[in-house]
Amino acid sequence: MLAIVAWSLSVVDVAIILGPGNPPTLAVISWQWLTQGDADQQTKGALASLLLMLLLAAYVLLGYLLWRGWRRTIPRVDGVRKPATPLLPSNTLASFLPLTGVLCVVLLAILADQSTINSQALINSLTMGLVAAFIALLLLLLWLEWGPQRRQLWSTDPPQHRLWLPILLPALPLVAGQYTLALWLNLDGSWTAVVWGHLLWVMPWMLFILQPAWQRIDSRLILIAQTLGWSRAKIFFYVKCPLMLRPALIAFAVGFSVSIAQYMPTLWLGAGRFPTLTTEAVALSSGGSNGILAAQALWQLLLPLIIFALTALVVKWVGYVRQGLR
Repeated sequence: MLAIVAWSLSVVDVAIILGPGNPPTLAVISWQWLTQGDADQQTKGALASLLLMLLLAAYVLLGYLLWRGWRRTIPRVDGVRKPATPLLPSNTLASFLPLTGVLCVVLLAILADQSTINSQALINSLTMGLVAAFIALLLLLLWLEWGPQRRQLWSTDPPQHRLWLPILLPALPLVAGQYTLALWLNLDGSWTAVVWGHLLWVMPWMLFILQPAWQRIDSRLILIAQTLGWSRAKIFFYVKCPLMLRPALIAFAVGFSVSIAQYMPTLWLGAGRFPTLTTEAVALSSGGSNGILAAQALWQLLLPLIIFALTALVVKWVGYVRQGLR
């Protein structure tokens, strides 16, 4: 819930497309101030970003107080609480949500017709997504092996706790900090800076998939390898990595999807020099051909779909070739 509130408070691209333009949302007006060349406007944008943080803290406090008040009303005679009855059947929601996705794809395909898209935006989205997901996968596997030894998903260990901040805090202040650091390092407007900006959000979502699978690795396999005199690096590459192949492929597809959807890091850190499907779709939403906009949005859906389909095929093939990984 905290991640959802943090995202909705600071989302800019969705607010520009669907939200009110006059007056804009706080995130949009803060984004507009921060991207101005005037120092006074940038100061106002920084203060508005700080206000987003304060709003998130207020929502967290309000939610905690409501939860505490609601929790006291539940009887605890035997120490076990009864589960709450859902408002709508879960099966109905589970079947309705994929249907809406299919309807959106059909509608976009009808609107797109034979409209062409920006081929450079398609190439940039594909390459940035693949590179960001691949780098994040390597870093996370190395971190899981040689990083902090406390393996709890929500550990209070400071190095691990900080990994979840990008999805628990408003994105706008984080992107502003990334841009300031890129200016200091003279990396603004570079392809490297854009990929680095994507990693801040790609890695936490990939870790959600990798870490539970890493915890389920049978420790007896590691013990047997150690009794054979294998080094830690050899155990990692020959025992753990093959066992992590399936979750690694799934995490890669998720990371690619997260990278495709990034708007603020791409536009700000890239200084507008690297158009992607997301940035082009937002730009066309303010005025342009509906067919081209639909084509951009359709490809924004198709690229992750293709990666997920390829991942599913590879995972199935691995299950047939290596029966021990089924």
